[in-house]
Amino acid sequence: MPTLNASKWTRAELGAQSSHANARDGSTWNGHTTDFTTNNTGIVGYQRVRGRGGDLYKTIRTFFYFDTSGITGTVSAATLNMTGYWAGSADVIVVPSTAFAGDGSADMVSSEYGNISFNTNYGSEVTSWSTSGNNAITLASTALTNIKDNDYFICALIEHDQDYLDSAPTSTISVFNGVDFSSQVAYLDYTVATAGYGNRVIPVPAAHIGEINGIPTANVSKVIGVS
Repeated sequence: MPTLNASKWTRAELGAQSSHANARDGSTWNGHTTDFTTNNTGIVGYQRVRGRGGDLYKTIRTFFYFDTSGITGTVSAATLNMTGYWAGSADVIVVPSTAFAGDGSADMVSSEYGNISFNTNYGSEVTSWSTSGNNAITLASTALTNIKDNDYFICALIEHDQDYLDSAPTSTISVFNGVDFSSQVAYLDYTVATAGYGNRVIPVPAAHIGEINGIPTANVSKVIGVS
């Protein structure tokens, strides 16, 4: 199964906010780390803590850009993978993003913190997080189509229960998950659907061949011993 490393990634946070709405819907980060290759205890999360003048709120999101220009076939399956480092009970979800200038042509900037979609997602909620092994997040059909059709795939990993669902907690809460990028950064693995025998046959292009001796090409791997 082919793999593709992230080309760019940015861990960003919007903290010290006086309300859930400010932390969740704010458009500009007040802290970030770009393309780190170490371990990090909080790449995604949500927090409400007691402050001297009132409770304070924080969201943490991590954004990824993948160069998918080399993927042109139909993608039948894909996962977003990253090695866990620490888990603080955050449920997470992958959502579309238009960070990195929307096409990966520039590094992410502060004003793109809110460039995510809350109206859709790229997969189901993830309710468990490995602290040392690989976390493989299955991507939905919308993501598979975008990987094939675009030269880029941009997504964000965000906390699910408060951030994605826009649900303000009624008491203090602190949930974060971490990763270890010291030996392997985030990557996609994917499967490109095959159409069976893929070569010319005297000399008809494979795309114009539906059967060989009455057998659908999807079921043919070799013709007279030639693959």
